[in-house]
Amino acid sequence: MAERIAVGDKLPFFLYDTPYSAQNRFRDLLAQRSPLVLIFMANFGHPITRTFAGRYAGTYGALRDGGMALVVRSRADKLSRSIGPDTLPYPLLCDADGVLYDYLDIPQNSSTLMTYSLEGWRILREAKKQGYRAAKGALQQLPLTLILDRDGTVLFCHYGASLTDVPEDCEAIQSLLEELDLTPDEPDIDEQTFHEVYGDPASFEEDLPEERPRRAARHGRHRPAPMDDFSPVEAIHEYNVPDLDKTSMVSLFDDPYADD
Repeated sequence: MAERIAVGDKLPFFLYDTPYSAQNRFRDLLAQRSPLVLIFMANFGHPITRTFAGRYAGTYGALRDGGMALVVRSRADKLSRSIGPDTLPYPLLCDADGVLYDYLDIPQNSSTLMTYSLEGWRILREAKKQGYRAAKGALQQLPLTLILDRDGTVLFCHYGASLTDVPEDCEAIQSLLEELDLTPDEPDIDEQTFHEVYGDPASFEEDLPEERPRRAARHGRHRPAPMDDFSPVEAIHEYNVPDLDKTSMVSLFDDPYADD
């Protein structure tokens, strides 16, 4: 393909590896989690990728009406030393060779001024304090955000202009699904049917637990629920930047189960 994908195009089915399983079918992931928000970022060792991976893990409970997966330019075998099946609440697709990145024409840029936003500079500054050193002159992998239906058709597409130009967390992903009207419709129910099914609401109001005070929303936006409302997620570990010149292809477009 080697050209940018757009709304209405269809992403072909392929096989992919994660740090804890090999040769997974993308069609199965779509069937289980559609609409699927697929976010492409740099390798998992990059501070910005790690930062957003942690944000998505910490706010995953806010994503109610779809699924998400993160694609990184990292080797699955390297990440398998630290990432197990219960480390992240969402799938982590590994594409060290950039097969998908090339297919979708996701750009790279060697200019840090062009690829780093203000937030990106802040993340990088903190990472340098912890010992992170970026290779001089290395190409910076820009991101891509897609929303796909169960057959791989693109419902939303955004090529990021900077390394942080992706949804900030899963609450933002949920808001995006709602804005695009990609959330399931709730059936209307008339008052008589409600009483037949649920009885008189007044009869069970007194049994409801006392409501906890709500946190004030900032800038008029609904904020994520406290982390103690969600299942615990293990901390994101730091990884060395993989040597992309020595990796092998881990994503294939030849799906042997295409006719299943």
